[in-house]
Amino acid sequence: MISRPLAAAVSALAEGPRAPLADLADPAAVLAGLMDLHGSVSLARELSLLDRHAAPPPASEGARAEVRALAADRLGELAEALDQVFAAPFHRRNRLPDAAAVHATLEQTGLLPARAARDRGGRPLASAVGQIWEPFGELMGRLLGRIRLDTRALREELAPSLRALGPEAARLERLDAAISAATQKRRERALAELVPGLSRAFARAFRAAVGALPEGAGLEDVAGWFGQEQWLLRELQRMELVVQAVLAHEAGRLLSLVDGAAAAGAPA
Repeated sequence: MISRPLAAAVSALAEGPRAPLADLADPAAVLAGLMDLHGSVSLARELSLLDRHAAPPPASEGARAEVRALAADRLGELAEALDQVFAAPFHRRNRLPDAAAVHATLEQTGLLPARAARDRGGRPLASAVGQIWEPFGELMGRLLGRIRLDTRALREELAPSLRALGPEAARLERLDAAISAATQKRRERALAELVPGLSRAFARAFRAAVGALPEGAGLEDVAGWFGQEQWLLRELQRMELVVQAVLAHEAGRLLSLVDGAAAAGAPA
């Protein structure tokens, strides 16, 4: 499913009018909107096999708490690692350009020196924004990829423990797996909109910042872009919000499954 934080992130980055997402209060409408014909057929097939597995006996309260603690700990570790990236975004591990590198790109593309703002446009501007955005886009790709891989690995690790919580928990886990497989393409399509949307926002802010540079601008003027409350930090904050939204979406799906399985596995 598409969570509210992720839906908000996608909508905020969209250009122009956008068809509204299905009402998130209506799970059936959301599910229908996330499946194509192949996904619908696949889900129907999996549902027909759902109750053909051997049912384990109900698990203890300790086992249910252990699964929940494992999921929360692993997701907490992932959140902490992502927070560290944005706490020091220009640390060399993130491979983002510093002021000197940005200034050099402006010179190499011909944007600097320029006598007036009207001379800072066209192909030199497009070339400069493409080169400067590239490492930011690569960082976002790495972060979103890590969220996807880490949460997928955790989901696979939790599956046997969830099924061991009892027959209803096992049925819920298999149902979740079937729905996830059936909706995977549409969910990935929504996620794929995020980095291009960030790129467009970055380009708009970059064009405005270049146009505002004074005549004869030098390294010290470009270095000002890296200060607090400046456009570059605002774009990094936008990227951080997107990362947090994707993590909240994936973590929410996992924790909802764990909580649901734990409740289903509890004695009546």
